[in-house]
Amino acid sequence: MIRLFIFSLLAILVSLWVTLSVGFPSDPGYLLIAFGEYTFETSLFALLVLILFIYLCVRLLLLILGWVNPMRLVAAGKKISQRRRARSNTLEGLHYFARGNWQSALKLLRKGLKDKDASVVNYLAAAYAAFEMGEKDEWKHLLDLAEGVFPVSKSTINSLRAQLLYRSEQLEQCLAVLEQAKKTSLNDPTLMTLLKDVYFKLEEWAALESLLPMLEKNKIIAPDEAEKIRRRLLMENLNSLHEKAVGGSDSEQAQLRKQWKKCPQLFQKDAEVVGCYSNLMLELGDRGEAAKVIEHALDRCWNADLIRQYGATEYDSHSRQLLVAEGWLKSRPADAELLLTLARLCMRERLWGRAREYYEASLRIKPMVCAFGELGRMLKQLGEMEASESCLRRYDEMIGGQLLDLPMPEKDGQAI
Repeated sequence: MIRLFIFSLLAILVSLWVTLSVGFPSDPGYLLIAFGEYTFETSLFALLVLILFIYLCVRLLLLILGWVNPMRLVAAGKKISQRRRARSNTLEGLHYFARGNWQSALKLLRKGLKDKDASVVNYLAAAYAAFEMGEKDEWKHLLDLAEGVFPVSKSTINSLRAQLLYRSEQLEQCLAVLEQAKKTSLNDPTLMTLLKDVYFKLEEWAALESLLPMLEKNKIIAPDEAEKIRRRLLMENLNSLHEKAVGGSDSEQAQLRKQWKKCPQLFQKDAEVVGCYSNLMLELGDRGEAAKVIEHALDRCWNADLIRQYGATEYDSHSRQLLVAEGWLKSRPADAELLLTLARLCMRERLWGRAREYYEASLRIKPMVCAFGELGRMLKQLGEMEASESCLRRYDEMIGGQLLDLPMPEKDGQAI
């Protein structure tokens, strides 16, 4: 348009110059055109101006037609239609995806992959839908395609790949993907959480221990979960040392005891950890140490599971245990679990009368299946059939578990 304006201005200037040069003002010329009965008269100057005007109008019309270009409008319309169709496939596919209609979602999202404006979302959503439909090879293929078409989104693609591998129990492959992704996405919460879970399932305790500080630093796990992980790592370390100590030298057994002494105080009174270490010492034949760690823990933090284990396990120190447990009874006279433990310790010392008193005291506070069964069995051996049948009836009604293998009085024995 600007060029047309410049051209017109130049044409006007040239026309004025020619007009003035050839003397049009003094003699504009004369032109007569006759055709049949019709005549056309004008000056030569006016004819030149008219021709110039017609030429400029024609040029202007051609320029406008070239700018509008109806064929270009048709092509643009086709492109818009294609884009709408592409968006329709993707959006419809995502709508089905959100509703969990995996088959329809996968079909539409696959169609959307062929469009020019397909994004990585098409590939990721299609891969997830294929996974939900159980098409193992298909979802892996879609993620491979996505990585090739959208290399910039590789971290996101591998994140989904790792999650799907984890859900399909392909833990070794999942770990390989996560280890690779960790190099570029060191502090990604989803990746770190998944890595923690994979280490747990694969029992990669050393790797999990090295990962734990990073999880805490980035606040990816709560403090209570971090404590649970440390508890598990400690027990696994104790078990590992125990395996070396079984049949090993005294120094290896000493290493296990040394590791226990180095444990944080928090875990030396934790029921699960104490119970684990006590059982390990029992397997090594150190029954005295096994009993003492439980006593030490109960002195600092009372726990029903530990007192139950203390009475249910054979430690070869019944008389001392009985004295220790009766000391606890002074501050806990109404503890049913402690009374049951005392009854069992008395059974091991063959103190039938005292055992009966403790059993009955425990049952008055809290009726327990095992207490009914053990007391009924002892009374039967003592010949008190009516009392025994009453206890065993209650035991049968409560359908208890297997009774402990405890020493029993002779049929003609007397209660002490």
